This record gives sequence, structure tokens and C-alpha cells, in this order.
Amino acid sequence: MTETGIRHKNTTLLDISLSPVMAMGTAHVQQDICDRDVDSFTVSPEQVPAEQERVERAMVEAAAELRDSVARIEAALDPASAAIFQAHRQILQDSGLKDEIRHEIAKHRINAEDAVQRTFRRWEQSFRSKGSEIPQERAADLRDIGRLLLRNLAGLKLHSLEAIPERSVLVARRLLPSVTIFFPRRKVAAVLTEHGGPGSHPALLTRQIGIPGVCSNPQLLERVASGDEVAVDGLRGTVLIAPDETRRAQFRAEMERYRTSLAVAMRRRHEPAVTRDGVRIPVFANIGSRADAELAVENGAEGVGLFRIELLFLTHETLPSEEELHEELRQAIEPVTGRPMVIRLLDIGGDKQLPYLRHPLEANPSLGQRGVRLLLRYPELLRLQLRVLLRLSREFELRLLIPMVAVPEDVAQVRTEMDRVAAELSLSRVPELGAMVETPAAALNVRALLEHADFINIGTNDLTQYSLAADRENVLVADYFRHDHEVIFWLLHLETSDAGSRQVGVCGELAGQLDAFPRLLQAGVRMLSVAPALIPSVKEAVRTCTASGSNPGAESEKS
Repeated sequence: MTETGIRHKNTTLLDISLSPVMAMGTAHVQQDICDRDVDSFTVSPEQVPAEQERVERAMVEAAAELRDSVARIEAALDPASAAIFQAHRQILQDSGLKDEIRHEIAKHRINAEDAVQRTFRRWEQSFRSKGSEIPQERAADLRDIGRLLLRNLAGLKLHSLEAIPERSVLVARRLLPSVTIFFPRRKVAAVLTEHGGPGSHPALLTRQIGIPGVCSNPQLLERVASGDEVAVDGLRGTVLIAPDETRRAQFRAEMERYRTSLAVAMRRRHEPAVTRDGVRIPVFANIGSRADAELAVENGAEGVGLFRIELLFLTHETLPSEEELHEELRQAIEPVTGRPMVIRLLDIGGDKQLPYLRHPLEANPSLGQRGVRLLLRYPELLRLQLRVLLRLSREFELRLLIPMVAVPEDVAQVRTEMDRVAAELSLSRVPELGAMVETPAAALNVRALLEHADFINIGTNDLTQYSLAADRENVLVADYFRHDHEVIFWLLHLETSDAGSRQVGVCGELAGQLDAFPRLLQAGVRMLSVAPALIPSVKEAVRTCTASGSNPGAESEKS
């Protein structure tokens, strides 16, 4: 046991869960090369070109490594997940970045490593100081690229994680996407990080790989040392450091109960989820790729409650053509043929941007042109999706969903455009059109929205963020960002009451929080959509609940 482990023996940390799984293992603290002080020395004027040439070679090697990362992720997961590394390649190709590093070497007459670290720290700090979601993601991307360059300049070809011991709990200040892809799945038991959130790139990749993790404890590296035994509870978002024999036995017993309950849920995953008082609750899947769709069907999804179409756009370096998008989307949803599917229109802006679209610069992107607002600004982008989706509606049971609706006019304008496209395609029947309720304005105005929309889906992630004025990626206000806050359930009850007999579904993180189900059902929610891996557990949890006390105006589907 290390000195740190002794000092923090039996310490429990509360964090944010990245994936709902339990695991125990030995801590392996990963030091980020970007946090270290690299060798720094001055060079003569004659040596400047050689140092600049070293940077050029490192960039070429980094670009090749990113191409390999894309291929590795596409083979192991899906093309949508590989889009992260496509974005990194585009940043690396920024001529301004290369010129600034070259200028740093020439102006200060310093070696390549020092120039790279100075430049990337300056760029990263600039993005982080802006505070909102997009700059935070860009800062993480820059750190990842800087790490690649420093590693190549140092001549390090073997990634340290490839030699990590069996059943290790990886502990890091932050988890970078390029680090995540080197996870030996049978070796890494769990992941703990100081920085990041459930919506960050590494968190998404970690969940795809199926490794439990928690994040957002700013003193993590001061409390955990390599060699400490660590118990990670991704269900509750807790970390137990150096447990004694009693607490170790308690945690192992909890893990065994979890595994037993999961085995039961897996055996019953294809059965409908019916509450104890006889109300059937359809459980759908949130997906963004064919791999997701296949796993959703395997795990018993009754349909797709949210297809994130933007993941298809992110795999392209230029705007895809109508035929490209039609074929790729058709391939992605093919495994769910015969089941109802909700396809969300492109939700970009805020924390997601397309590299080939000239997004307007905004001081606060989360309160700016994101979702439907950006689609209405670029009508050809909206028409491209509508044409593809209406064509696919001839062979699939599709419903369309509008992201980030705030006012009824948002829905009305999209419906007008959809009817126009339907006429061009000679379609006599159009899919149902729904509104994604993610803003307090939409939540308080459901009746007006339903004058133009056929159904509503509630995105609790953004609804929580905007209702409690707490950035979901900002650890400084993490105590305010609570999916299960009383205000959120009050808004849900108001929405189901105002919706009457119309379907109200929840597709945010709250839909996957098992202990929230009694209140969700009592608030009148009658459809849940979650990550494919959660479907069996969600169905089993529904079977333990009653729907009594729910909105009497909503019609329940009886089994």
C-alpha cells in the first residue's frame, strides 16, 4: 500500500458517472506528457531551420497516427466514433498553427519541444478562458494534438497504455481521445479522471468500449496513487479508495448482486416492460450508427427514440451529397427495420460544430444559433435532410424530431418546409413531426407547440442545463447540474399534463437513471429512450415500479 493509499484509506469520493457499471482494480496513474516540463534550451540561428524541420516531421507523423486512429476506431466501433479524429486531423492541418510554432522557434531561438509546448499551452488556455462548451472541447482537442507532437518529437513510438497491468483502474487528470483508443479492453477495469464530463469525447468512446468510469473530482490525483486498490461504482458515481477488508467485502457483494440482476435483465430483455399496475412502457434506444442499431436490437429495443444524424455529417470532410447521406443513413438504420424510429434533424451549434460549415462566432454558443435556429439560417442544409428522410420514410417507419425548439414558430417553419419537399417528391403521406423540448420556454408552452407538432420528446440534459443555469461541462457548478432536481420533475409533469393524449418521451440522461423511474412514471412519462447497453436494466427497473399517480389525461398503453 502506498503512503497516499494509507492516508486516504477507506475514502469515498463522489463524482459524475460516465457509464453505469461496477468494477474493482489497482490504480494506474497516467501522467500526461503535456503536463510535464519538456527539455528547454536555446539554439543558434543556424540551428533554427533544423528545429523547424523537426516540427514538420512530427506533424507528418501525427497526421499518419491520426489516420491509423480513424481506421482503428472504425474497425473496433463505428465510423461515427472516428469523427473525433477526423476533426483532430483538420486542426493539425491549420496552417496558422504550424506558422506560429515555426515563428516561436525563430523569434525566441528555442528547441522544437519548447516551442510546441508554449504554443499549445497558449492556445489551450485561450480556449479554456472563454468558458463555454465549444471552447472547452477545442481546448481538449488541442491538448490531444499537442501530446501527439511532443510524443513524436521525443521519439516515443509505443504508447504506455499498451503495457498497462491487468485489471488496472486508469487514473488521469484528463482523458484524451487518442489515449482512449489504446485501451486494452481486458486490462482496463475502469477509468477515473479529474476533468471531463458525460458528454465529452473520451466519455463517449469509453461508454462505446464498455468500460466504467467517473469524472470531475478536482483532487483525484492528490488522493489516488499507483498501486492503491480502487472500487468504482458507476451506478452511483462513487469511488472508494483503499477499502479495508469489511468495505471490500461489501463492495464485492454489491458487484455480485449487480451482475446477478444484470443476468436476469438480459434473459428478459426481449419481453415488454410492464409496470406492476399493468402499464406498458416502451423502451427505445438512442443511437447514431449501425453498430448502435445492431446492439439496440440485440438488447431488446422496441424502436429508436433518438437517432443522432449529426454523427453521419461528422464523418465527412465536406458536406455530404443527398445520395451519400441517403445511403449511409439507410445502412445505419437497416437493422431496426420494422420498428418505429425517431430521427433527430441535425443538432449542431453549441457543443457540436461541422468543420466545413462557417459557423458564426458567438460569445455564448449555448444560447445562440444551435439546433433548429441554425437549420433555419441554412435552409439548404435543412432541405438536404428532409429530402433524404422523406425518401427513406417510404421503406422505414420514421418520425422526425426538431432539435432545440424554443417557440411554436420553430416547428411551424420546419413543417412548412417539410410539406414543400413532400410535394416535390410526390409524397401523399409525410412522417410525424415532433419537437425536442430542451428549453424552459418550450416546456412551459407545450400546448402551443402541439398546434404544429405531432409529439414531443424531452431532452433532459439541456433542459437541466438551461433550467438551473448550470453548464453541464463546468465542474465548478456541478452541484447545480442535477437531472433529478425537483424543478425538472415539475416541468415533466406540466408537459405531460399539457400534452394530454399525445406521446411524451424522455431521451436524456434521466431516462437511464434507474432510481428516477418511479417519479418519471408518476410524472406521466410513457416512453423512455436510452443507450443500447442500458435497455435490459431499464426494462427490469420499470417492472418494479407502478405508474399510479401519473397524469390522468395521458392514455397509457396496456399490455
